Amino acid sequence: MQETWLILQTFSFPSDAVDIILVAIPFYVVFRLLRESRSSFALWGIILTLIFSVLLYLLARLADLQATQLIYERFWIIVLLVFLIIFQTELRMGMTDIGRLGIFRAFFPQKDHVIGEIIEAVGEMAKSRTGALIAFERRNTLKPYTGTGTILDSMISAGAVRSVFNMQSPLHDGALIVASNRLLAASCILPLAESTTLSKDLGTRHRAAIGLSEKTDAVVIVISEETGTISLSTRGQLERHLTPDDLRKLLERELNLAPDEEEAD
Repeated sequence: MQETWLILQTFSFPSDAVDIILVAIPFYVVFRLLRESRSSFALWGIILTLIFSVLLYLLARLADLQATQLIYERFWIIVLLVFLIIFQTELRMGMTDIGRLGIFRAFFPQKDHVIGEIIEAVGEMAKSRTGALIAFERRNTLKPYTGTGTILDSMISAGAVRSVFNMQSPLHDGALIVASNRLLAASCILPLAESTTLSKDLGTRHRAAIGLSEKTDAVVIVISEETGTISLSTRGQLERHLTPDDLRKLLERELNLAPDEEEAD
């Protein structure tokens, strides 16, 4: 208590207040990031452990227990390591979200080889009539849908895309979500289109593609399992019977579209 009182007496409003704010901001961002994650209970467990440890440390100081003081003075290192291990997935996704901000995208534009790998996979799957549903995240987050599938967070390659939709794969049923030049999640459930005017020959995959493009600005590729037809859905519309070259041109236009150009459309 004496140390706390001395700190309050020497508190300098402009500089110390800014110092506290700068330290608090990273903690606020991390807690906000993890608040709605599936590991939120683990977060509360770590917070309660910290509080309990601080109380034990204060009691050890009052009782002059040297060994206990020494252990708990270094205890924060263990807590930090446990925190990083438990929340590695959430922290990685959070850093990915930060990287998606427009200010960073200007320095790291969409790479052509990513589209090339997707086109190669789509062309081969169309020939073999392998049904597929691939959604590209743009400005609207697809987090609500990635949570319904299996997180991959892997590099994009034609082989990886084909393996996801292989009939022997447990991930083939559902959508593959691509974000920040990564295969983010597979076997994801997408919302179906609500329109009653759609053609009756459209299957669940096509309706899911239209449904997602109605609710978000995502770009969605569909490959028909029956015919091998390639389609692309954007803004609630579906372009069908595309060739790989047609698809490449559309993807290059849609995925490299600047925000100002998109709003003008």
